[in-house]
Amino acid sequence: MIDVSYFQTNNANTQIFQNGDTWQTWIKPRNAKTVNFFVVGAGAGGGGGFQTGSGAKSGGGGGGSGGNAKLLVQASILPDILYILPGTGGVGGIGGAAGVVTSGSAATKSFVCLTPDSSNVSNIVLTSGNVSARGGQSGSAAAATAGAGETVAVTTNMVFVNLGNFLATAGIAGQTSTTTNTSAGTVTSFIVQAGAGGGTGTGGGFNGGGPFPLIANTPIDSPGRDGLIFYKPIFGVSGGRGGGGGTTGGKGGDGAPGCGGGGGGAGTTSAGNGGRGGDGFVIITTNF
Repeated sequence: MIDVSYFQTNNANTQIFQNGDTWQTWIKPRNAKTVNFFVVGAGAGGGGGFQTGSGAKSGGGGGGSGGNAKLLVQASILPDILYILPGTGGVGGIGGAAGVVTSGSAATKSFVCLTPDSSNVSNIVLTSGNVSARGGQSGSAAAATAGAGETVAVTTNMVFVNLGNFLATAGIAGQTSTTTNTSAGTVTSFIVQAGAGGGTGTGGGFNGGGPFPLIANTPIDSPGRDGLIFYKPIFGVSGGRGGGGGTTGGKGGDGAPGCGGGGGGAGTTSAGNGGRGGDGFVIITTNF
């Protein structure tokens, strides 16, 4: 869970909503001047690794991450109560042989709404994206495709965005696996992509960069590390790392909030399941 205290300042009230698929209420604080919404969609599940006693095999692809959207508005134009729905992370795929192995499940988007109903665009104040993050492909005798990130939010699906300062960013795709070693990913956003499972070798880590530390590739036949939450010197979250491949493929790591699950590793006797995607979250900061 994200630490609320990290975001608090003397001149602002910050609330974080994190329970996926549960409607929650935000009540506008007294004497509010401006309100900043930061909405992040959920991450998708990683694909299961492929199991076969002979021949080529690949780990599952990493799940896509949630998109994010930001909106800064004058508090006076907002109603006194808004309804928040964080997205739900996708389930990881099952590792196994042909006919058994499955891909990761898609995630769902996060919403801020006028009423607890996200099906009607006239109720939506802000949403994390347009199409939710997709699960990583299951392993096979060839490389497994990464899950796509949540697509960027569009203004026609939200009623308030033209009344304030709005910015939206698409989610990050997971890693694509190989039949050997999965290479380390590169940090391109505050959301770090989910790793893919290894085939006969290591599962995907990431190289780090700036404030993000190096997370080494997952060793052979080992589970991938769960995603991390970073606070200093800047806020960031990471996807689950890919499980190591080999003989008994490792499970993919679960994603941190908003991030994809890692792909399961492939194996000759067993294969790893994909990791679960992290639930979405909404941060609302009121300035006085």
